[in-house]
Amino acid sequence: MNKGYVKICITGKNPRLYFKRFIINKISYDKYKELNHKQVIFRISYNDYLLLKEKTSLYEISVIKYYGLIKYIIFFKNNFSFVICFTCAIIFLFFISNLCFQMQVIHGDISIRKLVKEELASHGIKELSFIPKFSKRRKIITEIINDNKDKLEWLEIEKKGSKLIVRVTERKLNPKKETLENRHIVAKKSGIIKKIEASSGVIMKKINDYVSKGDIIVSGDIIKDETVKGQVASIGVVYAETWYNVSVEYPLYYEETRYLNEMKNNYIIRFFNRSFSLKKNYTDSYLENKKVLICDKIFPFEISVEKQRKTKIIKQTLSASEAVEKAQEVAEKKILLSLDKDEYIINKKILNFSADDSKIKVDVFFKVYENITDYKKTDPNLLNEEIKKEE
Repeated sequence: MNKGYVKICITGKNPRLYFKRFIINKISYDKYKELNHKQVIFRISYNDYLLLKEKTSLYEISVIKYYGLIKYIIFFKNNFSFVICFTCAIIFLFFISNLCFQMQVIHGDISIRKLVKEELASHGIKELSFIPKFSKRRKIITEIINDNKDKLEWLEIEKKGSKLIVRVTERKLNPKKETLENRHIVAKKSGIIKKIEASSGVIMKKINDYVSKGDIIVSGDIIKDETVKGQVASIGVVYAETWYNVSVEYPLYYEETRYLNEMKNNYIIRFFNRSFSLKKNYTDSYLENKKVLICDKIFPFEISVEKQRKTKIIKQTLSASEAVEKAQEVAEKKILLSLDKDEYIINKKILNFSADDSKIKVDVFFKVYENITDYKKTDPNLLNEEIKKEE
């Protein structure tokens, strides 16, 4: 097999005589040229060059230029390390460019974001996995939407380097019209009425009236001449002043671990009983999540990625008055956790207070503006017989 051609230079005492003796009528050549009386150049096949080099000892044969396949073979041999490193770099770049290091799902509802992430993961699209081609991504999108027709309207996966940006539109279904049964609006708990809003039913109470649990505030019975002539579903809302008594114990020595918003991912390498991190760890941190990438059960070696949240340790020794203020804050938070946006604390008052060497105990009384709306079915037996026949 002819691997190519070489342009050679023969240097010696009488290269013209050497050329006539060994090359003319024995080896094919072209581009012959005499540089001077001691040097000639010409081009021959690479196989003939090797044969000529074996038979020549008195003359110096040097290669000026390679042609054809041999040119690349010689380049590879002379630059073996460079070629291997370059090839590995290309493979590594291809690997990195097709690996998903971060995935962001854009939607305001956390349940929708969670659903989309789970669906994508079931199709092999997640962090630290290979990013599928565009055609395959379109197929996956179609399958996810078909499997979640009642929740997802539209889905898009955009590739930006090693990051996937997923945009999703939630499907909004028209809610079914609710059919309400005939009912009264009653008090959910005892209190003093502060506000009544009713679009259906008969209002039975006034503002500042005291009501006990179960008292009818808006009746669903339509009464005429002391007889229930009909029944409707009472619709409305009632707000009242209600009361709570909260007991709180609070330590005089206060220590709190505060979790900050600052977070980072750190790659940890563990070997025997030692560990090394690629980034510097926080002085105080909390491990949010850990994912093992490589783990060898026989050889004690592990590579993992840890999601760390920065923390701050707060230590305080409180006076009795400071502890009382902290206890009131804790009691108020307990109340606020049970209230909706339209509900609030009217006022608060400390009823009892006691202290020892390590803690205090406080009883706090709260007045709260609260929704006390509840419902109770009307009694159809109260309707007279004539109305029953008409219905």
